[in-house]
Amino acid sequence: MAILDSLAGFIDNDGLAETFAAKAEDPAKARRPLLDGIRRAREQFAARTADGARVGSRWWQVQNGVVALTVRIGGDVLPLGGAPTNHIPEGVFAAFLERLEQAVEAGELDDALRARQAERARSTRGAEPARRRVPGERHPSNDREDWDGLTWAERQKVNAFYRDGRNPDGSLIATAGYRPDAPIAG
Repeated sequence: MAILDSLAGFIDNDGLAETFAAKAEDPAKARRPLLDGIRRAREQFAARTADGARVGSRWWQVQNGVVALTVRIGGDVLPLGGAPTNHIPEGVFAAFLERLEQAVEAGELDDALRARQAERARSTRGAEPARRRVPGERHPSNDREDWDGLTWAERQKVNAFYRDGRNPDGSLIATAGYRPDAPIAG
């Protein structure tokens, strides 16, 4: 038993358990979406046409010889140089993307990427999931006989009335009672 008691000196369940559970940070994984976006921007810029058609998924737009660049990762804007949108002369934009890629690979934007991930984790931690309707719960989609035959617009109208405390015909539920099968007000 003396040897077993001596093992207690090696065990640190309080301090090491947290270290064990922590996920190792992989900078290459955090950089990948940014590097993919830079590569895509370079390809799109090289293949651009003279008509300057706008594409919603691009990080950049060209107008009057100036490129407006807004770096987006996962729906969030990653500010460069403290600004969400940066303006670069069109003639040096390809070189700018090259330098930006080198900066990302060198780890110069790791702090900004880490801060973005921490902010996303904070914002999703406290978010409540959308409330789902329970079958049998009182709602026109559960109670209306012709719900499946209604058009999308009619369903939207019925839902809007219900959110406002009204029946589909516009009458107040509090005074007229709940009538999910009432005709839809025009």
